[in-house]
Amino acid sequence: MIEQDALSTGAPLVNLDQIGDALDVGMLGVDRHLVVTMWNHWLESATGRNAADVIGRPLDDLGVSLAPAARSALERAVGGTMVVLSQRLHGYLIEIPAPSGYEHVCQMQQSVRILPVAGADGQPAGALALIRDVTERVAQEAELRSAMESAQQANRAKSDFLAAMSHDLRTPIGAMLAYADLLAEGIFGTVTDVQREKLLRIKQVGAQLVSIVDEILTFARIEAGREPVHRESFDASQLVRDAVLSVEPQAASKKLELVCRYPDRPLSIDTDVMKVRQILVNLLGNAVKFTDHGRITVEIVDTDPEKVSFVVADTGPGISEEDQRRIFDSFVQGTQSASRAQRGSGLGLSVSRSLARLLGGDVSLRSTPGRGSEFTVTLPRSAPPRSP
Repeated sequence: MIEQDALSTGAPLVNLDQIGDALDVGMLGVDRHLVVTMWNHWLESATGRNAADVIGRPLDDLGVSLAPAARSALERAVGGTMVVLSQRLHGYLIEIPAPSGYEHVCQMQQSVRILPVAGADGQPAGALALIRDVTERVAQEAELRSAMESAQQANRAKSDFLAAMSHDLRTPIGAMLAYADLLAEGIFGTVTDVQREKLLRIKQVGAQLVSIVDEILTFARIEAGREPVHRESFDASQLVRDAVLSVEPQAASKKLELVCRYPDRPLSIDTDVMKVRQILVNLLGNAVKFTDHGRITVEIVDTDPEKVSFVVADTGPGISEEDQRRIFDSFVQGTQSASRAQRGSGLGLSVSRSLARLLGGDVSLRSTPGRGSEFTVTLPRSAPPRSP
């Protein structure tokens, strides 16, 4: 508690006015009856009212508007309690015109600390309010909140558009694949070997389109915070075998060797099996896509009692340091010639990392240009519960 009997008597406060000017704060002193005992130069400048016309008069007689919480705050301070008033939570202390350039906010936005003042006998004698002008900061925060809300609305609109577009694309793609199956089965007449080969190519391209659409759908759900997690226990080794089967045809067509290393015993983990499978298929598909010679290796690393790692390595062209810094960004593809020759949504790695993080893990990369790349998926053995 400040011991300054001068506050309660209205006598000048030695050096406090200069301190207020130096700190760029207003200093309002009142006695126990809320009679003004101090009104420094800062307040004179901010309000246009001279100290001589204010000191010695009750606040109520000055025509000064108090914020709803102000009187209670001053009375609590007079009673011996330090009080902090936040503009956002409590409003201003006293009504002061807004500074130049901020007239649209009606009055000065304030951050206030009110300190109890003791008299010579040590008993509560009044209070000293330190008023700081935070109008610029409050205006900037309001602008930032508005910009963030606009960005969030735009992001939601983008996610909704991607989801709607992806759903609409699945219908014609599904119809195309169904007709290709009917043609291949000879429903509409005899099919030559050349025609069957072309139909197979249509199905392969259609499967690629479905994969891209699924990536966009997953990306949209993740962006909107609507991607669910369905936990179940499963054998990680079997999952790796299944994921490898999905890319075997593409690897065989490029004469790539597929090498699998995993425990010869069941390795149980409790997480979302479909998401882990999507991550592995994405990484294996990328490895096959960008590797022209050599082999693809997928390995389970089971050395941590809390985590399991899946490592997918290739002998492809590798990834430059520049591309490594942004390879997990959405809609980004590598700039190397091998990358440019292989088109996709640019979402595979971004979605894979987002899914891994959704499950409490992550995806990391090590790559040496000209010598291949290695992606490591690290997941907890049990996925953390999702917040509602």
